[in-house]
Amino acid sequence: MELYGKNAVIRPFTAMQRSGRFVHSYIIIGEHGVGKRTSALYAACMLLCDNKCACGECVQCKRVLKNEHPDLRIVERSKKSYSVDDVREVVTDSFTSPNDCDRKIYLFTDCDGWSDAAQAALLKTTEDPTESVYYIFTGERLSSFLGTLISRSMVINIESASKDECTAALISMYPEKEEQELRDVSASFCGNIGRCREYLDGNEKLMENVQRIKKLNSAVSAGDEYACSAVLSQITADRTELSAFLGMFTACVRDSIVIKNGRNDLIGCDEQGSRKMSVLPLSRLISIYDNIMDISRACDLNCNAAAAAAVLSGRLV
Repeated sequence: MELYGKNAVIRPFTAMQRSGRFVHSYIIIGEHGVGKRTSALYAACMLLCDNKCACGECVQCKRVLKNEHPDLRIVERSKKSYSVDDVREVVTDSFTSPNDCDRKIYLFTDCDGWSDAAQAALLKTTEDPTESVYYIFTGERLSSFLGTLISRSMVINIESASKDECTAALISMYPEKEEQELRDVSASFCGNIGRCREYLDGNEKLMENVQRIKKLNSAVSAGDEYACSAVLSQITADRTELSAFLGMFTACVRDSIVIKNGRNDLIGCDEQGSRKMSVLPLSRLISIYDNIMDISRACDLNCNAAAAAAVLSGRLV
């Protein structure tokens, strides 16, 4: 398998494969689009691969990547998030033998928001797992998981690829597009390959957010609190959306600080806007950055998105 910027998952699984000893439960954490599901499939391939290397070419790997492997089950939800009944059914099924391999894997995706009761139903089986059974969980926030489940699992934090790695991935996926366009998109989304693909595939909401970032940067540069409020009031559907938007804005403010310090290693989606903001005093830029971080942390703690956006708009100018 070709993974870009995913040493956080490649290194531990390579080491475990060499030793022949794998952990039975994994929690893969990272922001939307960063490659959690891809990393989970890589882990599944490492566990099931005929060649013991996630080659992507053997029968087992091909079946995993096509979602056709009988010993990899991507657990379905009966509701918006995993319920106690969903988990109990998996626990019962885990006592049956694997079909084609000597291991079987249960993948729980996007676990943010699942209940403590649902997780508690897994604690016994993750504490004393059947030898052949492995669990992989993915989510955006580690705070979504019970401490007791975390203690029974290997936590893997997935980060975005570098801009060069992201560009290389996009070139392989979009050979019909100009390299410079792909480099610009990679910079716009700070190496987050998933978000880059959404943008290139025409995700209207994401394209709108790029334009909103540019408006917000201009409003901050001009000290226009009303314009800041007008932009932020449009990003209040939920805290996950607001958090993603703030991540893009943070990159632009970071770029302003970098420019002010005479450097040019930019990662945001609006170089022109960041250069305009860089005329603000350094202490002001740092204050803006800190305030964005405060609101981002509030988003992680289940805040009201509209109230958080309103608070931030008053702190930006």
